[in-house]
Amino acid sequence: MSRIYDDQKLQNLPLVNKSWPSSWGTGRWTGKGDGALIEGTVQNRHKVCITDSSGAKARYFILLVKATRAHRRKFDASGKEVEPNFSETTKVSTGFLNSSYKTEAKGKTDALTEAELSSLVTVPELTSLVKEMTTSDLLLLWLPEASAENLEIECGTAFRFKTQGNSPFLSSMTRQEGQWSTAANYAGGESVGASWTDKVMALKGSTPAAADPAADDVIGDDEWDD
Repeated sequence: MSRIYDDQKLQNLPLVNKSWPSSWGTGRWTGKGDGALIEGTVQNRHKVCITDSSGAKARYFILLVKATRAHRRKFDASGKEVEPNFSETTKVSTGFLNSSYKTEAKGKTDALTEAELSSLVTVPELTSLVKEMTTSDLLLLWLPEASAENLEIECGTAFRFKTQGNSPFLSSMTRQEGQWSTAANYAGGESVGASWTDKVMALKGSTPAAADPAADDVIGDDEWDD
């Protein structure tokens, strides 16, 4: 099998308690840079509770992810997120009815190498805090507990992740569904990789019901008058 099945629910993971020596706040890490858009599979996950010096608590799911590709997140001048430049070239139609194409330069790609991605999302002091959970060849990503509601996360499942700035903290993660994973709404609204099945079913539910075939067999009162 290409997929590792694990029927242990995310919420049932044992809680690991960790202490933070000062006031806990992720802004010191998430406020830097635009962040990354990552595609990869979850290989393992843990649940951790951080208690800071004041006694305040924050809960996260620690996800160990094998990245398959990654790009820098991009925003326009107004702060609206836009699609990254996935490739340095693009195909442009040159023939009638899209019968032929030519390749044109598209500009510098926003793709990240494995080393660049690791450097962008790795915070040594956070890695050290949960060092027993780390694996050298996997990314360590932090998902706030509140963001995990309605998410089914199984080992081996492919997701698209968005980090908050240049940090390991996630702003969102959505399940990839085959080839549809490349379709994205970067400005918000629908989740990236939103289920096409859900969309079809929603349309189906809004379609008027078909006429009752039995109605064709009903004889109108006026037919008895002849």
